[in-house]
Amino acid sequence: MSDPVRIGGFYSSFDTEAVISQLTKARQVQIDKLNVEVARADARKAAIADLVTRFSALRSKVNTLAGTSSVSGKSTVVTGTGLAAAAGPNAALGSFTVSVSKLATGTRAAGSAISAALDAASPMNESNFQTTPTNGTFTIGTVGGGNTTIKIGAQVVNGAALLNASNFATAVTSGTFTVATAGGGSAVINVDVATQSLNDIVTSINGSGIGLTATITNDTYGRANTITLTSTNGNITIGDSGDTSNFLSATSLTGATGTTTITGTAPVSQQMTLNGVIAEINGAGVGVTATITNDVNGKANIITLNAATAINVGNATDSSNFLSATNLLASPGTTTRASTRGIARMNPSDKMADASWQGGAPAAGAHSFTINGVTINYNTASDSMNDVLARITASTAGVTATYDSVTDAVILQQTATGSMPITLADDGAGGDFLSKTGLLAASQTAGTNAEYSINGGATQYSSSNTVTALPGVTLTLSALIDAGTPATVAVNQDASSAVTAMKGLVTEFNNVMTAIDSLTKADGSKDDNQSGLLSGDASIRQLKSSLRGMLIGTGQNVPGNYTSMGQVGLSFGAVGSAVGTTNTLQFDESKFTAALASDPTSLQSFLSAFSLEATLTPGGTGSIASISGSYTGSKAGTYAITDDGVGHLTAVFTPLDGSAATTTNATVTPGGTTTALIPGMTVTIAGALQGGEHTVSVATTSSSVMNQLKTFLENQVGAGGMLARREDSYAAISEDIQERMDTIQERIDREMENLRRKFALMEQAQARAQGIMAALEQAMVKMSATKQ
Repeated sequence: MSDPVRIGGFYSSFDTEAVISQLTKARQVQIDKLNVEVARADARKAAIADLVTRFSALRSKVNTLAGTSSVSGKSTVVTGTGLAAAAGPNAALGSFTVSVSKLATGTRAAGSAISAALDAASPMNESNFQTTPTNGTFTIGTVGGGNTTIKIGAQVVNGAALLNASNFATAVTSGTFTVATAGGGSAVINVDVATQSLNDIVTSINGSGIGLTATITNDTYGRANTITLTSTNGNITIGDSGDTSNFLSATSLTGATGTTTITGTAPVSQQMTLNGVIAEINGAGVGVTATITNDVNGKANIITLNAATAINVGNATDSSNFLSATNLLASPGTTTRASTRGIARMNPSDKMADASWQGGAPAAGAHSFTINGVTINYNTASDSMNDVLARITASTAGVTATYDSVTDAVILQQTATGSMPITLADDGAGGDFLSKTGLLAASQTAGTNAEYSINGGATQYSSSNTVTALPGVTLTLSALIDAGTPATVAVNQDASSAVTAMKGLVTEFNNVMTAIDSLTKADGSKDDNQSGLLSGDASIRQLKSSLRGMLIGTGQNVPGNYTSMGQVGLSFGAVGSAVGTTNTLQFDESKFTAALASDPTSLQSFLSAFSLEATLTPGGTGSIASISGSYTGSKAGTYAITDDGVGHLTAVFTPLDGSAATTTNATVTPGGTTTALIPGMTVTIAGALQGGEHTVSVATTSSSVMNQLKTFLENQVGAGGMLARREDSYAAISEDIQERMDTIQERIDREMENLRRKFALMEQAQARAQGIMAALEQAMVKMSATKQ
């Protein structure tokens, strides 16, 4: 008997996933083909989108040239100073002269002096100087008594005063400090600022028993205000990590160098007072007497020098700014010289609560005031004067606020010119900023009108410095101009902007033509075919023909002396040019500028002429008797008017270009009129109301080439335009194909999943079969062994 057919090893060697993968790939051939179609549709959509972009750029240039003043621009040239000029399209060409006898100004309010007077008894760096005098020297003298050098620096230290009441520049704190010598060891010195003076501390050091002597020595200007330590017992060491008083740093001994002698690096005392400087001037023996006198506001704020002979101040070698800080350096006079203005000024950057106000700072806390009805908030603890002034200027109050350090006053200047007053009020809740600055009680200087003359004629007046000198010409006055030497304003044709507009048109027109040629190119070759994405698309090729045809046209009923683009410098090449050489639009700039100079009115009309006429169609059945006026709408089309017979009219306008319809309504009375129904038109109602319908037709009566191009381009790339619809159609095609691909892929996925389930069942059956075969083989082996 022959052996049975066996299929061995199927369970372990059959790769079901490889089979499924190959089957999936075979099924997806259709999807791969559809992917090619999606890519083609997407590429065409992108091509149309690019064409839309180019058409839109061309439309922008066409819209510019179709404007009623596109080539009517004027430029101005001003000879002289004191004004600027600008001319509109309607300005007449020519020149005229301008003189200005007065500028328009805004109302001005000047407050009173706000700073406290000089504090001559305090150190000068704490005495309210606007500019703090620096240490150094300055020169003063007389012709008869010679010159002397006054030295400004630290005061003589008050060694006998308690430390907490002394004139130290840095306040000393209680505690201990350490000094030591190499041979004598260290000593801890106690400091109690409430019971000890500098002299006491010096005595303590000297009695420390370590061979150290402390003395108060003179600074470089001969004033006793510096501490010197001298050792007879080796090198000196000062300070220890356990020190609790700042005495060594307050006396500038910390960081000082030396071995057996150490001197503080700076004086210990404060800067000298103004009274001290005056005393040195008066005691110098050169015949000068210095006194502090009152300024125009009655405050001690001026230094006055008197002498029997002419007074000299300043020298090239001076190292202190005292003479300029006291405003004496540039003071006039001979035997009497005085500060040219007040010396003391608050620092406007300081918080107002800390600044040196005359009579004290404004009321503490959060307050406000109003200027021209606008509320300004402030807080003296957190705001400086500069903060508040900046807040005023930045507000909508219409004023600029500044601090004038010369007059020591806050100035408010109304930005609007004319005589309007500035209205001011504190908050009524204790706030007194306006009162403290003197603005509330200030007499305001009313603004004035500008006064000017054109061509030497009668004086003209304006509340503003921006004036219309002649129709279409605006002048901005900035300075007085004498009638004997007036400024001259020349108004010229602005050819440059017109040329730029025409060049822009040519560039974008040629870009569109090039794009259309590339997209519709037809290539019959089989190898390396270079056909365009839209090859064979006659509608796209027709766009090129339409654009070119309109550009070489003459427009519709265009008034003026120009009837073709060739007359104003636009052409596709000279007549008789070889075929293929006249594809691009060309611009003859010289021809264009000559046409503009020869007849600018006709050129403007040729480019932008556009008019519409509305006509009531006879035979209407409603209440309208007639229409009159000049239509001011922008499109041709038809108004379908419905009359309900009781005074309500509804008009639906359907544009001729296919764009969306619009609806207007009006309420009328018997024998009355309405201008609300049709733009620019007066609709007259019959004596009796009657329900029915009317039709008003709006037709183009004149349209330039640019306006025709404008309408054409709007129909292509405007909302719902042809190219926009084409772009949408390719997008729809791509989406449709993608949906088909998704459906096919879902079917393939289901099929492969079904195969996986069947293969799994098959392998399970095979496994069972192999198990049975193994069992049978074992049984046969046992049977054979038994027979033997």
